[in-house]
Amino acid sequence: MLQKLLFGERAFGLLKGGLDAGAVRARTISENLANVATPGYREKRVEFERYIREAQKSISLERTHGQHLAGGTAAEHNVPAPKVEVSQTARPRGAVNNVDIEKEVVRLKQNELHYQAISQMLANKYRGLLNAIR
Repeated sequence: MLQKLLFGERAFGLLKGGLDAGAVRARTISENLANVATPGYREKRVEFERYIREAQKSISLERTHGQHLAGGTAAEHNVPAPKVEVSQTARPRGAVNNVDIEKEVVRLKQNELHYQAISQMLANKYRGLLNAIR
């Protein structure tokens, strides 16, 4: 109970999951870039956000006071793991595979910005805990 109050397991779990997804995404994009000239290679993508949205639909609420609205029972808030999926997009005419180097570089930069933002959010949460302890 105290751990739940201090660490808000859902928020920390989501932030950790976001960092994990960012790391997997960076490796996957790097692999795509490394294989940009490999004949027959299929672009890979990391799916995480879609699984989070699907999981949010099934989240139940914990009733902490008798006069609160009933929302179901408390459930373990498992954060889904990021999954690497092979893209089924068609290969453009004349290309050796379906990897677009420009799109991959943009995705790499977007991922870097997301990773930095999530890292900052996590650092702020820990800083808040440290200040509360002091």
